Amino acid sequence: QGPLFAAVTTGNKMSSVNVSMLYKVSPELSIASSTTHTTSKHTLVAAGGSYKAAFGDLKAKVNCDGVVSASVVKEVAPKVKVTASGTMKGIDTSTFKYGLGVTM
Repeated sequence: QGPLFAAVTTGNKMSSVNVSMLYKVSPELSIASSTTHTTSKHTLVAAGGSYKAAFGDLKAKVNCDGVVSASVVKEVAPKVKVTASGTMKGIDTSTFKYGLGVTM
């Protein structure tokens, strides 16, 4: 067992292959990607990562359409977490969406 995990699946009657990978750089930092491959095209579906920072868990990803998503999860009390998240397409600030959640 090592810091790299990969999963391979097929789609469209085995005409495409989907590859998902996760690499644990350190106990605090992980990066991941998801790709689709056919005989004529290779597509990066999404790439992202997570970082366990002192202020909370930071996660971010970008998909093939240029949509960037990020979130911060902070445990504010035992078994109580606050999540702040946002998403935006490229640098178009008119597409910015945000959210805030509490789980107990």
